[in-house]
Amino acid sequence: MALTDLDDLFECIPTMLITIIFSFKLASFMANSKKIKSCLKTIENDWLSLNTDNEKAILQRQTAYGRYLTIFYAIFMQLTGFLYILKSVVLIMIDDTSNSTKLAVTKLPFRVEYGHKIDQYFYLILTHNYLTVFSHVTATVATDTFYFILIQHACGMFSVVGHSLERIGKDSNNSFDSKPDKINDVNYYKVLDCLRKHLHVIEFAELIESTFADILLISISLNMIGGSICGIQVLINLNDAKDIIAPLAIYVAQLTHMFLQFWQAQFLLDYSVLPYESICKANWYYTSERCRKLLLLIMNRTILPCRITAGRVVILSIESFGVVLKTSMSYFTMLRSFH
Repeated sequence: MALTDLDDLFECIPTMLITIIFSFKLASFMANSKKIKSCLKTIENDWLSLNTDNEKAILQRQTAYGRYLTIFYAIFMQLTGFLYILKSVVLIMIDDTSNSTKLAVTKLPFRVEYGHKIDQYFYLILTHNYLTVFSHVTATVATDTFYFILIQHACGMFSVVGHSLERIGKDSNNSFDSKPDKINDVNYYKVLDCLRKHLHVIEFAELIESTFADILLISISLNMIGGSICGIQVLINLNDAKDIIAPLAIYVAQLTHMFLQFWQAQFLLDYSVLPYESICKANWYYTSERCRKLLLLIMNRTILPCRITAGRVVILSIESFGVVLKTSMSYFTMLRSFH
């Protein structure tokens, strides 16, 4: 009954895609529970491994940024969910529920199929719809913010390593011993500790990538299609303001959702090269030969920055976000030609 014409099809598909994304995220989290526990344990161990107040302050600053981003995203997504059900609320306040089953369906947040019983149990079905919207939004916020927090922690640890490397050789001068005994080579042991931390953070970044790669592939692919369809809905209903709110809210939410995923991946790309830049700023020429070899090892590893991929197919970055938007607009143009 809901799919009586092409307009109804366009109205149903975005909610179906959102449900698929929602279900896949929860299923992936349950399947990767061991990896998630490993990520949380790594964060705990990293905090315990910090030795100085400066290192703790760096990681706290990055953690605070992740917290602010989480709060903003949660408020934004819940507001989007409210706007999505606003049409339903307005229609119910304007008019009583009609005896016509077709008209009753239009007053729900999204299309459902209950047959003629929808008139009898309208408000129970409406409550179920509202709870469904809230649960989808809440689960999406939980999975996405967990991803944001992990990325920001990795960036914070890269900053800690970079801060330590930048201070290498700062306390030395022209009279330093270029060939000290290994046991007295303070800079060597500092760099060795940085090397261990750097490799540890790289492993953590790879763990994040393996945990979220499949989730991001499904999410980005379906969001591109859903966003294009929502754009079609907005064009179809330009003359009816009440029918624009829901698809416009979904479109803005999907666009913001994708942007933040790409943006956080760009953070990791940028921060993973910090150790290289820090070594260039350090007084490496005041260190021993064995110390310089370790510095070269770190620099060599930073040539290939840490990255987050969508199914190991697309590297997430601001540049690739532009490509995704361009592809989404291509879908939009194609769907518009069908209408």
